[in-house]
Amino acid sequence: MVALGLALVLAACGSPPPESDGDVRTGTVSQGLTAVKVPQAVAAGAYHSLFLKKDGSVWAWGQNVAGQLGTGSTSSTPQPQPSQVGGLPAIKAVAAGVAHSLALDVDGNVWAWGQNASGQMGTGTAGGTVLVPTKVAALSSIQAIAANGSFSLALGVDGRLWAWGQNSSGQVGTGGTSASVATPGVVQGLPPVRAVAAGVNHALALTRDGRVWGWGMNTSGQAGTGATSTAVLTPVQVAGLPIAKAVAAGAGHSLIVDEQFGNVWAWGQNTFGQVGTGSTSTTPVVTPRPVDGIFAVTVLVAGHNSSMAIIGNGLAVAWGHNVSGQLGNGGTVNSASPVGVTGLTNATALAAGAQHALALRPGCPVWAWGNNSQGQLGTGTTSTAPVTSPGSALISNTFYFDGDMDGFGDEYIFEQSCEPSAGFVEDLDCDDYTPTTHPGAAEVCNGLDDNCDGVVDEGPSTGGETCETGLQGVCAAGVMACTPDGVVCQPRTTASAEQCDNLDNDCDGQVDEGNPGGLQACATGQLGVCGEGVTYCANGAIACVPTQGASSEVCDGKDNDCDGQVDEGLLQTWYRDQDADSYGLSSQSVQACARPTGYVANAGDCDDANPAANPGAPEVLDGQDNDCDGQVDEGLAVQTLQKLAGGHNNFSVFLKSDGTVWTAGINLMGELGDGTTTDRRIPAQVQGLTGVVAITAGGHHVLALKQDGTVWAWGYNAWGQIGDGTGGPGKNRLTPVQLTSLTGVTAISAGDNHTLALKQDGTVWAWGNNSYGQVGDGTKTLRYSPVRVPGLTGVTAIVAGGYYSLAMKQDGTVWAWGHNANGQLGDGTTTERLGPVRVPGLANVAALTTGYLHTYALKQDGTVWAWGSNQLGQLGDGTQTTRLSPVQVPGLTNVVSVGGGYSHSTALKSDGTVWAWGGNTSGQLGVGGTSTTKLLTPAQVPGLTGVTAFASGWHHVLALKQDGTLWSWGENGYGGLADGTVTDRYTPVQALSF
Repeated sequence: MVALGLALVLAACGSPPPESDGDVRTGTVSQGLTAVKVPQAVAAGAYHSLFLKKDGSVWAWGQNVAGQLGTGSTSSTPQPQPSQVGGLPAIKAVAAGVAHSLALDVDGNVWAWGQNASGQMGTGTAGGTVLVPTKVAALSSIQAIAANGSFSLALGVDGRLWAWGQNSSGQVGTGGTSASVATPGVVQGLPPVRAVAAGVNHALALTRDGRVWGWGMNTSGQAGTGATSTAVLTPVQVAGLPIAKAVAAGAGHSLIVDEQFGNVWAWGQNTFGQVGTGSTSTTPVVTPRPVDGIFAVTVLVAGHNSSMAIIGNGLAVAWGHNVSGQLGNGGTVNSASPVGVTGLTNATALAAGAQHALALRPGCPVWAWGNNSQGQLGTGTTSTAPVTSPGSALISNTFYFDGDMDGFGDEYIFEQSCEPSAGFVEDLDCDDYTPTTHPGAAEVCNGLDDNCDGVVDEGPSTGGETCETGLQGVCAAGVMACTPDGVVCQPRTTASAEQCDNLDNDCDGQVDEGNPGGLQACATGQLGVCGEGVTYCANGAIACVPTQGASSEVCDGKDNDCDGQVDEGLLQTWYRDQDADSYGLSSQSVQACARPTGYVANAGDCDDANPAANPGAPEVLDGQDNDCDGQVDEGLAVQTLQKLAGGHNNFSVFLKSDGTVWTAGINLMGELGDGTTTDRRIPAQVQGLTGVVAITAGGHHVLALKQDGTVWAWGYNAWGQIGDGTGGPGKNRLTPVQLTSLTGVTAISAGDNHTLALKQDGTVWAWGNNSYGQVGDGTKTLRYSPVRVPGLTGVTAIVAGGYYSLAMKQDGTVWAWGHNANGQLGDGTTTERLGPVRVPGLANVAALTTGYLHTYALKQDGTVWAWGSNQLGQLGDGTQTTRLSPVQVPGLTNVVSVGGGYSHSTALKSDGTVWAWGGNTSGQLGVGGTSTTKLLTPAQVPGLTGVTAFASGWHHVLALKQDGTLWSWGENGYGGLADGTVTDRYTPVQALSF
């Protein structure tokens, strides 16, 4: 059932013949004819047969239930009489599957007809039948085809292998299995291929280096993996084989012919002896082994359960299954060793189907034997009795009458027979009335196509010798050529327009006359105006001469003296001045004789968008270099930063050593305390506020604690979080107001929308949003003014989370209340608490801090303990598991400060390094990148050392270094990083000085 693609010679006159591959006889056909001459071939399906004639026509016979004979219809009645398959161009190879047929035309296109239940037609759809030959549109430039079972293969001239059809065992090589693959696809993973074979459900490929690859069904080891398995889905190289030159595949076995000796090697199913081991076995042969008794094999094919080969010059042998006499040895007994096919000593080609076989031989071309129940032997009849030896099919050869006795015949006078009658020959002539005209004849100068190649009077016998014409110039040299007047001397070069090449191109006896190629603009290669030139033909070459010489320099934008400089000695430098402060940018200058508009003579401006910044401006205390001397606020008293606070929603608060408060970032609710709602990228002082010793920032509100123990607040106040007795819509405070009801305060802490204060007497006071009991007074009542948290005395530290609160007593115990859905209270539950409850298991705590829904305790030994929400790893314990009780953050020691944001955490070590973990949606971890970087354990913030303090907002971080510089990173959409921009920063950047 395997058909090999073979070379052919195109016979149509007017096209040159293609090169032969060295293995196929070649010939030509008559001028003006459309016939071709190709090697004969046979192919066997399960119950039908195909024959390819020398003229490129295809003939078919046998079963036709699926339209595999290409007659245009289906029939349950066998067709034992061969008939030509219509609708095909000239074909050079054929192949057959169980119930479908393939043909490869001389142009490299593939045609298919028959069963299409598995998409084996390659038309893009699966199902039904294709009753007439149909071109496989997806393929071109194909050199060979193969088919078996219900799938098809095509080998491209580029060595790529295409496959389509049934893929239930992976035989199409897609890397998986499926009921059908209806469009051809390239089998991946193969080196360039030179030959292919299709088994019933597996395939073999022979690559150009002589290696063999297998894939598909492997229940008998036929794919060559060295073991059995259900299927091999991608090609694997078969081990243990010599370099091969041919491959063949049956239903469950595989064969190759080695390159060196022509020996056959086989493996796979051996139930009927088809592997040729000398005995049958139900155990598959999984390792390739040589078939004894045969060598010098030139042709190898496989039936479903049998094997056949041609030895030497035509001796046919077979082995394996023989129930229908398909071995052709005169009997029906299976043979595990090769036996001779009766009478076949001059075979030239073989094909094997399910239980029948075909052979080509001289004379009557097609011989057949085996099962004939469907008329597949082509004898004109059907029979259920085995045909055990070869018999001639009803196929004859075509011979042409040779009237001029030159060995080539007239295409219109022919006979069909096994052997030619007297006067008849095999090859076609283009003129059967002239014995000197035929393919291969010598071409002479006579106006005729002597060699039938479609070209008249070509070749050395019709001219080509050098001669002299007697003309002038380039027309003098000639060549002998065939013309209607005979062989004459014609000029090699005809007269043409004169060129600048020191030749007489127009054959008038003059060289380069008329300055050819001259008077064209060109570049001389000199400087300035001397570089402009015009072409001139001199001594056979084009030269470029200047159109003007050097002169004194004038201010005209040209290099008049040709020294490479324009207007030198006459130019002045002018600088672009965009802010009209009489100073321009040194980097934006022009040279001109007169001042261009928008330019000035003074350079050195450091901010050409700000007229208040230039070398002549006075320096003011604003964190900017006003006088462009490279120094900021030089000569002015600058107070150092002392404390930081990160507002939850992208704003920042700074406390200087002089007790003043500065703010930057979002100002939607008056968070900046400057009396406006305008966002600010550059920090500015909160006016009217001095003597401050502590600051805290909440969701959108800020508090400041003065040295005298009074508390001042500003910002968002919808929940009464300012604490001045007011609250609700429109009650925001755009400038600081004093909380007159609070005195003697030592510490303050702002939550998202509530606030805590610690008095000197160790009592805790709270106000603002109380939706979750975060005020701690045993209720959920909104509080516009501070109320005491009952039951808490001896408190030394307080901290407010998103919607919850914590306090640490003098005895080191920690107490918590408010929202607890994520275990942030640390009491081992998720129960909301309206009043303080003790956090069990904590001792020797030095400091407390919170994020949005997670909490930290810094112990006196420098270790950190955490609990609460852990969705993005903000607890730093290597997991994303919420913790209802404190767990130690592993690998984190010598910590002096810890802080939390919305879903991230930060810690400062005693060595001045900063460590971060958790979510990174805005780059708040400072390690580079954004949300794709999520750290479940602490990692050091790179490039940041010498840090003495830091503060965290929901999505940004501020850090103060020992040298007094401020660094920031994370979200910056409103300028909260104080770097003068609104650009998010994924690693620390130095903020502005102020």
